[in-house]
Amino acid sequence: MADLEQKTKQGASRRDFLRGSGFAAATAVITGPAIASLDEAKAAEPEFKIVSDTTTLKLKVNGVDRTCEIEPRCTLLDTLRNRLDVTGPKRVCDRASCGACTVILDGDLVYSCTTLAISCGGKKVETVESFDSGVNSVPHAFVQNDGLMCGYCTPGFVTACKVMLDHNPNPTIDEVRKGVDGNICRCGTYVGVLQAALAAAKTMKGA
Repeated sequence: MADLEQKTKQGASRRDFLRGSGFAAATAVITGPAIASLDEAKAAEPEFKIVSDTTTLKLKVNGVDRTCEIEPRCTLLDTLRNRLDVTGPKRVCDRASCGACTVILDGDLVYSCTTLAISCGGKKVETVESFDSGVNSVPHAFVQNDGLMCGYCTPGFVTACKVMLDHNPNPTIDEVRKGVDGNICRCGTYVGVLQAALAAAKTMKGA
């Protein structure tokens, strides 16, 4: 007790003494198991190999044979925009939710933002850049029917409409809705999009 009173006089309180003792005891209890757990985790850690090599990819893009070097992790969207300078498909959600990156791959609609480019080797890719833009075309119908506002979603909608009309040249409005239901317009131009698709069907039929 005398020693404790002496320490108190020198600036160390009873509370400081008890707090320090408790912390030291807790550290002693916690440190042992924690170190053992870390050792176990390190022992179980698998050996990871970082792959950074590139591979040669060959595609037919909009009717032209194209070749580029890509990493295996590259998406089709990144490859088109950053390697081949094909910028029609847009990056918006980057998670296959909005449809702005839609392209035609061997006749099928795909979200290029979640499609690995390496899986497309030797395949035919079509983007909005290759579409006819004459008076009987889908792009022209979008302009005539105010089917676009900011324009970011427009290439995806035009692509979806083109594929739908290729398979069904005389759609009902409900069939048009179903054909473009994988695409989102944040500006809300859905009425114009539907009208554009029906107008394009009409003009293409009369062409």
